[in-house]
Amino acid sequence: MSEQAVTYVRRLGITDHITMRVFLVLAEHTGTTNSLSGAEIPEVMGLDLAERDLPRLAAETGLDVEAFRRELRALKRRVPMDILEHDDGTWEIVYGPSYTDPPPPVRGRAVVTDENVGGPHVFSMPGWNRYSTWGYDRNPDCLYAQIIRNEDDPDARPRIWITPPAYCPKTIDELARAIAEAMVPYSVVPPPAELIKDWLTKPRLS
Repeated sequence: MSEQAVTYVRRLGITDHITMRVFLVLAEHTGTTNSLSGAEIPEVMGLDLAERDLPRLAAETGLDVEAFRRELRALKRRVPMDILEHDDGTWEIVYGPSYTDPPPPVRGRAVVTDENVGGPHVFSMPGWNRYSTWGYDRNPDCLYAQIIRNEDDPDARPRIWITPPAYCPKTIDELARAIAEAMVPYSVVPPPAELIKDWLTKPRLS
C-alpha cells in the first residue's frame, strides 16, 4: 500500500463518493516511489492492471466488474490523469501532482532538454494540442507520447501511441522522429522531425 498515493488522493477533495472509492483503491495498489524533486509525494505515480486484477479491485470498491470498468474509463474525465486501456486487456494508469498541481506558466520559451524532460508535457502541434501529452516514463526508462487529434474522443486509444515495444526513444530527437514517422498516414505533407521537436518543447501559451 502506498501511503503517498493515498495521501495524494485524499487531499484532492473528490466529492463523488464512487469516484473517490475507485481512486483510493487504485492508490492503495500503487507502489511507493521516490520523488525526483525530493517532495514528500512523487510528481508522478501509477500502476498497471491486468484483466485478472479487475474482479478483486471491483470487489474492494463494492462494484461489479463492468461497473468498475466504466468508472475507470470515466475517471480521467473527473481527475487530470492518464488512463490507457490496451487491446490485450491491460490498463496503464498514471497520475500525481504533475497533473493536478502544475507549476505556474512561464512566459517566454522554457528550455526542455533530455536532462530535465520530466513531464507530462503538452504537444503543441495545431489540431493535436488539446489532449496530446508526452514525457519520460521511468519504467521502461524511455520517453513516451500519446498523440490525439483535437476532434477525437480523449478516452479512445490515441491515434499515435509511442511506447514499447514498438518504440523506446531515449532522446527528444528520437521521439520527434518516431512521431514524424507515425504522422505519415494523417498528413498529405508530414511535418519534419525538426518541427515535431519544436511542438514537443514549445510551452503552451498562458
